[in-house]
Amino acid sequence: MGRNQQHRTGRTRGRRIFIRVSDQEFEEIRASADMNGVSVSRYLVEAHETCTDLEAAKKKCETAPIVEKLEAIRTEIWHIGHNVNQIARNTNRDMSASMDDEHSAAKAVRDCARLFVQASDTIKRLSDQIGR
Repeated sequence: MGRNQQHRTGRTRGRRIFIRVSDQEFEEIRASADMNGVSVSRYLVEAHETCTDLEAAKKKCETAPIVEKLEAIRTEIWHIGHNVNQIARNTNRDMSASMDDEHSAAKAVRDCARLFVQASDTIKRLSDQIGR
C-alpha cells in the first residue's frame, strides 16, 4: 500500500474515495487538473472547497438584510395590490365608487410608486456593493 499523502498544511490524507465517471467526464476532469497544474485528486479536493465557499456565499446573500428588505417591500406591494383589487371588485359589483374608495385607490397607487422607488434604490445599492 502507498504511503499517506500530505496536504499543504501538513495534514495526513490517508482516506481514499472511489467514484465512477464516464470517459468524457474523466477526460474533462483530467484536462482541467492539467490546466491548473495539479493532480486529479488535488483538483477534486479544491473543487469541493470552492463549491463549499460558493454555497456559504450564496446563503449569506440569501439572508442578507438587503434581501430581507426587498422581501418586505414585495409583501407590502402584494397587500396594496390586494386592496386595490377589492376596491375594483366592489366598484364593479355596485357600479359606483365612493370618494373614500377613489382616495384609497389613489393612495395605494402612490404607495406602490414609493415602494418601487425604494426597491429600485435598494437594488442599486446592492449592485454597487457587488461591483466593488
